[in-house]
Amino acid sequence: MRFDKRKYLAALTIVPLLFFSGCQKNQPAVPANTPVESSGQSGDIVAWGEVKYSDVYQISIDFPARVENIAVKQGDSVKLGSTLITLSTDDYQKTVQKLQTQADSAKASANHVDHAALKADIAVLKNQIAYKTKELSNGRKPELQLLQNTLSLAQKEEKQAQDDLNKYQKLLSEGMISESDYNKYSDVLDQKTKAVKDAKNNITKTRRALQEELDNLNTQLKSKEVQLSQQENSANAAQLDLDLMNAKTKKPYLSGNNIISNLNSGIVEEISVVRGAIINGQTAQKVISLIDADSIYVSAEVPEEFIGQISADSKVYIVPASNKDMKIPGHILQIPNQAVEKDGDRIIKVQVKADEKSDFIKPGLTSDVHFSRESSVKGMKGKIN
Repeated sequence: MRFDKRKYLAALTIVPLLFFSGCQKNQPAVPANTPVESSGQSGDIVAWGEVKYSDVYQISIDFPARVENIAVKQGDSVKLGSTLITLSTDDYQKTVQKLQTQADSAKASANHVDHAALKADIAVLKNQIAYKTKELSNGRKPELQLLQNTLSLAQKEEKQAQDDLNKYQKLLSEGMISESDYNKYSDVLDQKTKAVKDAKNNITKTRRALQEELDNLNTQLKSKEVQLSQQENSANAAQLDLDLMNAKTKKPYLSGNNIISNLNSGIVEEISVVRGAIINGQTAQKVISLIDADSIYVSAEVPEEFIGQISADSKVYIVPASNKDMKIPGHILQIPNQAVEKDGDRIIKVQVKADEKSDFIKPGLTSDVHFSRESSVKGMKGKIN
C-alpha cells in the first residue's frame, strides 16, 4: 500500500473541520483495543505500516539423525518447551558407542606398562644428557682430563727443548759444539712439538666422540618423547572426539529425541526438512527457524516532511488493517537517522512496538500508525541508531 501525500494533506484539512463541528461535546479518552472514533483525532500524523520482526532463531542439527515426525506447521505459534520435531537418533547412539570404544582403547594403551617404561627411559636419558653435557662443557670427563694433563706436560717439554736449542744455537755459532750435536737437540724439539700436536688432536677427537654420544642420546630422547606423545595424543584425541559428539546433543533446543522451542513465544517461520529426511551430521543442517514473537514491531513509513514533528515520546496507537475498529497503544522503538525512497517519495521507517499483544499484529500484516504531533517543531528528538 503506497502512502499518498496528496490524499493525506487533504485529510489533514478536513479533520480540523470535523473536530470543530463536534467540539461542543467532550469526548472521553478511548482505551486500548476499542473501536476507533470515526471523527479521528485532530493533528495526528497517520502512516502506513507493515508488521515485521527483528529476531529469527535458526535451529540446526550437526549429528547423525533421521526426522521421525514434524509436530508443527509454518506459521504456528509455539511456547517455551513446545515439541517441534522428533528425531530418531539410532545412528547417533551408534557413533557415540564407537567413539567410546576408541577412547577406552586409547586410554588403556596409554596406561599400559610400555607407557610407564617410556617415561622411565626418558628420565634416564635426560639425566645422561645433563651429565655428559656438563662433562663436555667443563672438561671433567676423565679421558679429557688425562689428555689435558698430557698436553700440559708436552707443552712444558716443548718449551724446555726450545730453550735448549736456543742455547746450543749460540754454542754452535761460537764453534763450541759441532753441527751434528746441535742437530740432536733440534730433533728433540721436533719430537716434543709433535707430542703437543698429537695431544691436541687426541683432545679434539675425544670431545668430538663425547658430542656424538650426546647427539645419539638426544636422538633417543626425541624418539621416546615422540612415542609417548603419540600415545597420549591418541588417547586425548579419542576422548576429545567423544566429548564433542556428546556436546552436540546438550543444546537448549533438544530434549531427548525432541527438538523443542526455547523461546518464550515464537512463530514457526520455516521448516527445512520433511518427515523421513536423513541428517548426515557431517555439517550443521538447518531444520527449522522460529520468529521471536517478542521482537515483532510495526515499520511505519513516515513522510520526510512530518518526521520532525514526532519524537521518541510521541503518543502512538496502531489501527490494524484487519480490524479497523481496534486501536492498540504502542511506543516508538527507533527513529532511524536515514530516509529511503519509495515510489518517488522520501520516507523514514519508524519502528513502533505495541504495548500489548494482539492477534491483529502478525508478521506480514499491515496497519495504520497514528502519531501525536509535537506542539512545536524541534527537529528529530527520537532515539537515533
